[in-house]
Amino acid sequence: MVCVGMKPNGVDEEHVKLKAFPFSLKGTTKMWFFSIFLGSIETWNDMKKIFFEKYFPTSRVANIRKEICAIRQSYRGRLSEYWERFEQLCVQCPHH
Repeated sequence: MVCVGMKPNGVDEEHVKLKAFPFSLKGTTKMWFFSIFLGSIETWNDMKKIFFEKYFPTSRVANIRKEICAIRQSYRGRLSEYWERFEQLCVQCPHH
């Protein structure tokens, strides 16, 4: 959202995202990012792919997707509680 709001005219949104991405990281994630051979990342999709492979392996994504598909509203549960749990699961799954 920040990248879209701060995009200068004539500059590709992907370029802005790539330049801003390191500022969203901290700790070991930031160290991991700077250990990557920077010339190997040419597009925003490359960056997303490398990041998701490292921090969201397919097994983790598969487990979250199973939880999303299996979520049910409890018999006497409120719809708002169910919806909140559903949204939390969706946020945890970056590919969803």
